[in-house]
Amino acid sequence: MDLDRLETLGFKKKEAKIYLTLLELEESQAGEISKKTQINRTTVYDELESLIGKGLVKFTIQSNKKIFRPVKPKVILEQIKRKQDIAEQILPELNNIYKKNKEKEEHNIFKGRKGIISILQDILNYNEYLAFGSSGKFLETMKYDFIIFQKQKKKLKINARVILSQSSKNSEQVKLAYSKFRYIPDEYTAPTTTFVYGDNVTIIIWGAIPTAMHTSSKELSKSYKNYFNLLWKIAKS
Repeated sequence: MDLDRLETLGFKKKEAKIYLTLLELEESQAGEISKKTQINRTTVYDELESLIGKGLVKFTIQSNKKIFRPVKPKVILEQIKRKQDIAEQILPELNNIYKKNKEKEEHNIFKGRKGIISILQDILNYNEYLAFGSSGKFLETMKYDFIIFQKQKKKLKINARVILSQSSKNSEQVKLAYSKFRYIPDEYTAPTTTFVYGDNVTIIIWGAIPTAMHTSSKELSKSYKNYFNLLWKIAKS
């Protein structure tokens, strides 16, 4: 299993590796886990304590030795549902605070995959969006998060128009995406992806650590929409 998938659920990388190893072993002492994972024993103990605190690992004492066992994986989903219930309860209050301060926070920087996921979740609050720029990097960098985003888009019936390079026409990204595509010559594509939705413009630089520059501005959004519509007329299906 790709450890990154567990990381999106709140696991640290070493926690994910140890939890998966425990699932395979069913029960084990820290020393055996250390050998299997190639993580030093002290760190294994620390990560096991963290997993115990999260309710994902339990232990018993046998012959004065700690034997660790994983909790059933369905607990992960149950924990997420509890968090969702809490989030739904406090969301109205958080939204009130956000609306009061929105005017003060027009420019933001998001870094890393989790930062980009925040942007994607924000996009899902809108009925439509426009996108253009770097071809293939979205799927290459975000992997399964890209697929999850596309499935959520389809479920919510979000209208998306996307402009990519001509060489991307038969790419995996196009096949998996729930969007309308048009294409421009490769020499006119940029090393970034720009999303325009509502009054928001987000430019993502797909580096080793992806970075998004987000601006909330009616004027800027209008300008980018006009530019996109011009490209859309020129671009080919």
